Amino acid sequence: MAITYTWKITAMKKAPSLDDLSDVITHVNFEYKGVDENGNEGIFNGACPLPGPDAADFIELSKATEADVIEMAQANHPVEHMNDVIEKQIAEKIAPKNESVDLPWVDGEEKPAVAADEKVEDDPKVEEKEEEEEKEGE
Repeated sequence: MAITYTWKITAMKKAPSLDDLSDVITHVNFEYKGVDENGNEGIFNGACPLPGPDAADFIELSKATEADVIEMAQANHPVEHMNDVIEKQIAEKIAPKNESVDLPWVDGEEKPAVAADEKVEDDPKVEEKEEEEEKEGE
């Protein structure tokens, strides 16, 4: 499977002054995306701290291009793990192993009483009883 990978810088942090240099990029957040020949994609969102700057090849934040920052991230964040994650995401899209399904015993118009991640609405009668109990306890 041939996958084309691209980088996109999504955020950065800086030190106003570090090692006698100004506006030093110290941390990079990025999106690393892989797309196969059929358009299936996987995305790895990552972050990496950058080592202290070398005055010889230092680029001030205001003068840095995205390509410059991508080079910094690439030098400090190995891609092997990210490629593995993306390959697994794409493989799962091609041959899913855990798709959500409708419950066969619930017809199309009914819904289960409560989904596992939904909040249960409070019963007004229970709320009234709780309020009365609170007043009695005062």
